[in-house]
Amino acid sequence: MTAQKNSVSVPEAVREILTRNYPIYQCLKMKLMNFHSLAQLIQPQVKQLSGKDATINTLVVAIKRFSDTLSNDKSPDASRVLKDARISLSSGIVDVTIRAPKTQFSTIIKELSEVWSDLSEFPHIFPLSNSIKLILPGEDYALVRGKLENLREATTQANVAKLTLNLLPRAEMTPGIASYITELLFRNGINILDAFLGYGDIIMVVDDRDGPLAYDVLQGEIHGSSTWRSGNHGPSR
Repeated sequence: MTAQKNSVSVPEAVREILTRNYPIYQCLKMKLMNFHSLAQLIQPQVKQLSGKDATINTLVVAIKRFSDTLSNDKSPDASRVLKDARISLSSGIVDVTIRAPKTQFSTIIKELSEVWSDLSEFPHIFPLSNSIKLILPGEDYALVRGKLENLREATTQANVAKLTLNLLPRAEMTPGIASYITELLFRNGINILDAFLGYGDIIMVVDDRDGPLAYDVLQGEIHGSSTWRSGNHGPSR
């Protein structure tokens, strides 16, 4: 999972990195993680998110404080975490990976900006360490593919669906929210192909066939499982 943020504090960066890494998060809950080794592992990611050079000791303190908030026998309360959240489902999406060095990112983004006015909606763009992720409707991808040189060599996943979950502030700051949602979908047999976490929004890409089920599962948690699933509801596309 990838988080998008311009500037955060070191403790916030640590919390976000650990929250979205499910195996590490579970090890922290079970008190099975060496804090010093973990600090060394996440130090580059913390710098990328926060823009700050945090020492290993600083990271160890932040990790310990985060770990102390976790409980091995208690998951986030779904009614508290997801209450009043909003979710949308879009099918016919293309997940594009443009592999390029960071020195070319600005050129690629500039090329993309030149065709935005022709698209049906503004695409999701996520710059990563060695690639740029582009998530957009299939018809928009077909429109821009021939115009952009970099897209001709891109890797694509077609026939996928996009779930956008808009959270309230109290849910955004809940430790383990990303892991909770990931585990919830996993328990229902839904494989997340890509996920991007930010304050207020979680964007997930799943197989087109899994989209309606994922939508229904999340809506069940938002509205209360028994109440929602007893009714006849469909996703807003």
